[in-house]
Amino acid sequence: MQTTSGTESSPLNFLAERIYQEIARQFPICCASDEFYFFPQVVANGSGRWGWDDLSPAAVAAFAASSKQWEVELKQLHKGAASVAEQIDAEVLLAMLQTLREQLQRVAPQQHQPSFHLSILVAGLVEALETDEPEAWRKRIAGLPEFLQQAAMTLGSVPQLFMTLGLRMLGDLQGWFEQLEQSGFDLVDGVKALQRFADALSRCPTQESFALSSELFERLLTEHLGCAGDLESVEQELRAEYAEMEAILIPEAERLLRGQPWQQAENQIPFQVAPAGDLQQLYRPELLRLEKHAREVGLIPELAGNLQPDLAAVPASMAAIRASDAYSARVGHPATGGVFYLYERSENKAGRVGQTLEYRLTATHEAWPGHHLLDICRWNLPRPIRRPLERPLYYEGWACFAEQLMAITGYLDGPWDRFLLARRRIERAARGLVDVGLQAGRISMAEAAQLLVQVGYPQRKAVAVVPKYALRPGYQVCYTLGLRRMMQLREDYAALEVGVFARQVLTQGEIGFTALRRVLLSRGD
Repeated sequence: MQTTSGTESSPLNFLAERIYQEIARQFPICCASDEFYFFPQVVANGSGRWGWDDLSPAAVAAFAASSKQWEVELKQLHKGAASVAEQIDAEVLLAMLQTLREQLQRVAPQQHQPSFHLSILVAGLVEALETDEPEAWRKRIAGLPEFLQQAAMTLGSVPQLFMTLGLRMLGDLQGWFEQLEQSGFDLVDGVKALQRFADALSRCPTQESFALSSELFERLLTEHLGCAGDLESVEQELRAEYAEMEAILIPEAERLLRGQPWQQAENQIPFQVAPAGDLQQLYRPELLRLEKHAREVGLIPELAGNLQPDLAAVPASMAAIRASDAYSARVGHPATGGVFYLYERSENKAGRVGQTLEYRLTATHEAWPGHHLLDICRWNLPRPIRRPLERPLYYEGWACFAEQLMAITGYLDGPWDRFLLARRRIERAARGLVDVGLQAGRISMAEAAQLLVQVGYPQRKAVAVVPKYALRPGYQVCYTLGLRRMMQLREDYAALEVGVFARQVLTQGEIGFTALRRVLLSRGD
């Protein structure tokens, strides 16, 4: 399967392929997974395919030196670009390199987050389990002890919060390893290696603070994630979204809940029972209905093909760091689809397994016309440089906008849909405020959890998810700001029929909102 190669031959494409492969050789697992947004999604060629990522200080320093040289070359090629499209190719590749270099050198999750290494462990072993290559599992499991030893040596002073999450994930992994052994998988020295890593964590120094410096967090927001403006303007926009959605929810609650506060709506929202107690049987027909509607109203471009996402439960090994449902695309060109992971497996009402009507919006966000559609379009792009690149503001912004699209085009037009759309938006604004507040040191963990309770989260769930947000600083901001950027763009190009607008967005890749405006402007739309 090709990853980036395509029909275009140019100095920029040749350089991009070399860059992608060099990064993939050093970080084969991070690049083969979409769990790590700041890495390009590339499959390594050759003998290093089933190796482990080298995150040692020396290796990271060597990558940083190479990256700076590549950045110089890219800037030269950008100057000589023959078209707007080629300029954008160079810009998005340059942005990826700068972000990855600063993530590894300045944010440095490999030095502060045990769960970062454990997430790589899970991704690496799952990838080996899912492939048809007979040598994959043997090579991966054989290299695991060295990877974990290096991980222990790479970790420095670990924030106590991250240590707690790491130990919890480690416990989940030990249970997973037991299941693998019982299923007949040869773990070689894997179980002992995991225990040695646990012992190393017990000796690791800890610290109280987990937040980035204000300067680094602001750079992460503006440059790494693509949010415009400074920290104060980001927070103001989150608060504006919160207020706008509350102004919708209050009258909607009067209509639907007979005077009850909108935060207490959960028990009143119609509940959908899952056939045979299986959530997948609830979601599968909904995915088909969503795709059918999206095609009928012209939201799906031809390059998307005809791929349904697979459905699966969130792996138990990832439960310690996952906070919700998630979609994971398979890496490679042409697109082969992905997996829609269901997080809430035990939700029930009166002893019956199922979910409220909100599951339809979840399916919209994760699958059609949300993440799944965006990703299969990205992997089928004719411009190879853009296929491996995912940008969180754009990625989450599109998926949130997909929910609005399905309302605009008449699919989400039931009596509860306006309420649910607004509630999801106010919850995301609250999560963004939690993210910013924790990193800026303005709120405590308890206050952050209370902010989520105020938008309807059960107390127990709020307390559980807040620490997970700290592992990916700034990411929770992307939902609200990405949606608002996408909606503003739609408003500015309101003359375009909604299907035309959607297809133009989907056929560019995740190039960012500024670049997308240039594309639309250059076409005269």
